Amino acid sequence: MNPRFAFDSLTSTRSPSNSDRADDAGVDELTLELVASTEVETDIADAPLVDAERFAEIEGLFIPEGYEPNYAYPLLVWLSTVPVAEAEFANRMRKISDRNYVGVAIPVDPSLDACDAADRVRDVVSAVRREFHIHSERIILAGSGDGGALALEIGLRNPGWFGGVVALGGVLPSTPQLLSQFNPLHGFRVLLGGNGNAAEWSGLRRFERVLWSAGVDVDLWKWSHSGSAPTAILRQLDRWVMAGVERESAVWV
Repeated sequence: MNPRFAFDSLTSTRSPSNSDRADDAGVDELTLELVASTEVETDIADAPLVDAERFAEIEGLFIPEGYEPNYAYPLLVWLSTVPVAEAEFANRMRKISDRNYVGVAIPVDPSLDACDAADRVRDVVSAVRREFHIHSERIILAGSGDGGALALEIGLRNPGWFGGVVALGGVLPSTPQLLSQFNPLHGFRVLLGGNGNAAEWSGLRRFERVLWSAGVDVDLWKWSHSGSAPTAILRQLDRWVMAGVERESAVWV
């Protein structure tokens, strides 16, 4: 069961039933545009642990309070399309949790080719794994605005690399054949979020249905005010990630 969250300025929606989704106008057309033949992908956990040349390009690295090297931590990888000070990034991570995650912020140009951006993410993640104990199946790719759209494109094209993708701010990728990894995407976790702007919300709901049609485990959150994601959503993001961890644990019991 997927988690539900409810508080004053934030609501969570669930997708309609399969029969309802089958009748949704426009979904099949968009699905055909996004789906292509399955391509072979590699696992980010199998990438060589490279020298940290690109590690120097990061904007922030967050190590949780009381870091325990014998514990395999989830890793939150943030794609930043606007400059983020290291102190600002650390503050963001603490608002999510001061103990649960290692975090890294990677600066990206919104116009950067998604394949080049994916290579950069893989290099940085490999360098972080070289220095810290990271759970290879709990690497979450996140971003807001254009960074969120890029995170979606990278994550949906390489679902075996990540434990999920978080995209906040309502900007969606427009790349065709985005769901080419059709079988690996089944059960892949995606969190979408946006404000109540009618046009933005309509696009998010439509994209949510397309992901559901591909078997993606998708949650959609809405906040009431205009602009970027509220601070309160960060704490809920922690619950969303931890719900996935708990679900993994239940499977292995």
